[in-house]
Amino acid sequence: MRNILKLLDHADINPKTFLVGIAGKVLSEILPFFCWLLIFGALTQTWLLSLEALFAVSLITVVVQWRLGQSAKQSFLGAYDITHQLRKVLLHDIRSQPLSKITGQGLGEHIKLITRDLKAFEDIFSHLIADLVAALAIPLAMLCVLLFCSPYLASLMLIVMVTASLLLWKFEENFSKQAQRHIDKNASCTNKLLEYIACLPTLKRFGRSEVLATPLNQELADLRKTGLGVEWAGGIGVILASLLLELSIPMVAALGAYLMSLGNLMLGEWLVSIIAAVACIRPFVRMTIFSTLLRYMAKSADRLYVLSQEPQQPVHGVQPHHHDIEFKAVELTLDGNTILKDINLRVPYGQHIALIGTSGAGKTTLLDLLAAFHIPTHGAVKIGGCTVEATGTMHWYQHISYVTQNVQLFAGTLKENLLIAKKDASTEELETAITTAGLGELIARLPQGLNTEINENGKDLSGGERQRLSLARALLHDAPIVLLDEFTSALDQPKQREILHSITEYFASKTMITVAHRLDTITDADCIYLMNRGRIDDFGSHNQLITTSSRYQSLWEAQHNN
Repeated sequence: MRNILKLLDHADINPKTFLVGIAGKVLSEILPFFCWLLIFGALTQTWLLSLEALFAVSLITVVVQWRLGQSAKQSFLGAYDITHQLRKVLLHDIRSQPLSKITGQGLGEHIKLITRDLKAFEDIFSHLIADLVAALAIPLAMLCVLLFCSPYLASLMLIVMVTASLLLWKFEENFSKQAQRHIDKNASCTNKLLEYIACLPTLKRFGRSEVLATPLNQELADLRKTGLGVEWAGGIGVILASLLLELSIPMVAALGAYLMSLGNLMLGEWLVSIIAAVACIRPFVRMTIFSTLLRYMAKSADRLYVLSQEPQQPVHGVQPHHHDIEFKAVELTLDGNTILKDINLRVPYGQHIALIGTSGAGKTTLLDLLAAFHIPTHGAVKIGGCTVEATGTMHWYQHISYVTQNVQLFAGTLKENLLIAKKDASTEELETAITTAGLGELIARLPQGLNTEINENGKDLSGGERQRLSLARALLHDAPIVLLDEFTSALDQPKQREILHSITEYFASKTMITVAHRLDTITDADCIYLMNRGRIDDFGSHNQLITTSSRYQSLWEAQHNN
């Protein structure tokens, strides 16, 4: 529950409208209590009202009840305002987190957080808290009536209510475990489902749709089991507490009869006690259900709070005074596995370097780290002597163009996809980028040229065309630092040589870091870094490495012989 308050504070939310609604709902629940007082007064002959007075009281009660009902609606409006403000703040938090946090396996978890968990958080305010507080009002009022009739009856009812609350608390530990298990399984199912949908086209091509369908079905079956476990763990406590509360009615009646036989209770007071016990128990039973639901939904608030406290990268900061790159004693650990270790690297502005090594050596991860997709576990990555925390992501990404293997395109025209890199690019700049990236043939072939609509993520384009489009974006962005991650892997050799020659000339004065698989494409690099298992094993120019590095010689000979 503390995390709910922390989230309100984190989002700087003023719950005034919600609290007004809560007050209206509580008063609306308490109002019938005054009608009960009239009945109790008649039964105990404490006071009697004329017919006219009863009619006037009834009319006033109806009018006031209607007015309070209108103000109670403010609790819903307040709940929606709270959720709206929190959603905006959480989306800003997500945008400020390193990209690696919201890709891959983290995507399904974030989807669930922003949809299902945020909806559960909204329900806490729109339904549970308001109903829980309102359900508590009548039992407290009726306990006062019982205390007026007989302290013994009030004590009995209080003992029953406390015992019922302890029963719920006793089952809380098992309920929490089952709820957490169900939540974890839900996130796992979401990730499995996203993986299945993403891989389905490939699986269908080979007639192997069942490859991922079988484990997905098993995940869904396990999700059903954990869901039933939550229902059972939460329900048994509520059932036992409700049973005990229902038994309190005959217990109060029996004790009241005994007190009446002793002359300590009048008949009218006995009847009032039974009515008060019934009126006390019904809302309290509802309250046990609400409290169980609140404990379950509060876990959503816990996860949302954890999301809000994830490490973030500031948007704004200082402007770097130069463009030299430095990796200083950098180490990166992901999910308990050390991916990069003891990386010390300095790249003066304008130098062209290449990263080579076997698959899994850490080449792409090193580029991702420079692109601020990860936060280093140890050490620092700097541009112009400043880390991303000092410069802010806005300045950082102004200095970097990154052409990745995984090209992300958007539904829209080809031109709109290019202008993502520079929205105010001139026609001349567009033409230069298109020519240098080798997109001219594609645009000439398309029916509407640059204004041709492409599908989401460019599914109607070939791999080579997607890579050239990504390269054209980097050219338009015109950043001083260019990162190229095997950007020609989907191109045929003639087109590869043509584009390599064009971009080498275009980026001649810029810092260029290339991850290369084919060594003959990076022989002109100023420095080549040979990576192995997350470390830099050796570095130097091609001529130096070919004579001094046995590992480089082996890689070169293997490709040259092929």
